[in-house]
Amino acid sequence: MNSEKKYDIDALLEEVVTLPSLPHTLANITELINKPDCSLVEVAKIIAVDPSLAIKTLRLVNSAYYGVGQEVTTIEHAVVLLGLKVIRNLALTATVFDTLKSGAERYLRHSIACGVAMRVLAENGPLASHVGSADEAFVYGLLHDVGKVILAEGLAEPYARTPDIMRERRLSWYQAEQEVIGVDHAQVGGALARNWKLSPLIAHGIAGHHDLRHCDPDMRKIAATLCVADYLCSAAGIASHDHPVFHISDETWTFAAIDKESLPAVIKTFFQSFPLIEELVRVAA
Repeated sequence: MNSEKKYDIDALLEEVVTLPSLPHTLANITELINKPDCSLVEVAKIIAVDPSLAIKTLRLVNSAYYGVGQEVTTIEHAVVLLGLKVIRNLALTATVFDTLKSGAERYLRHSIACGVAMRVLAENGPLASHVGSADEAFVYGLLHDVGKVILAEGLAEPYARTPDIMRERRLSWYQAEQEVIGVDHAQVGGALARNWKLSPLIAHGIAGHHDLRHCDPDMRKIAATLCVADYLCSAAGIASHDHPVFHISDETWTFAAIDKESLPAVIKTFFQSFPLIEELVRVAA
């Protein structure tokens, strides 16, 4: 393949990159939960018969992240304790852990850190009025960079040039991706979210978290907040690559609506969450 060839997102997905399909177990869980007469017992059975998912689900439920205050030893107990929406997010989290593990370890740590940062922003800022829960906000952050793993696998040779272009021209990572490929990881991640039939908020938020033009105007608050969460992680030394360069526009700060008064509390809470980030990295391993 000619490494100089540039793609738009449609051509990239048609000609070069194949998006991972939604795992069968998670697809079944999603289909079941969307039914009005969904049974907790049936959801638990679906998770329990997938050993890898069951183990990760129990490890997550018993982590400090969920803080349930009691040991949970069965999937049935976890479903009853946390409810269907949380269990679905938890199963999605376990699935994304496996997807991210195929990339560099620092991608996984950065993605988990961004999830935690989004959770903090949902609990301490205006994001709470735009997402269903802090748990849902975590999923947004966890998924935001999954496009990097997909590009690194599907376009390994040209994608390897991205850090050189970034350093030589003092570009941010996504700008270097656009120079090398024509498409950035945010667009690919948004396409994956659509392929997995996740909510439009997740798909648009991921697609636009570096360039708000890539998401619908009424979903730009999510995308802008993701950008800020990404920046918090990099500024705290948990970047997905060396020597990160960040360009956050005034428009992004405006959409994120994080004022100077609330930002110190957000930063403090995020730094206090570092042990939680490391625990989740161990759970994902």
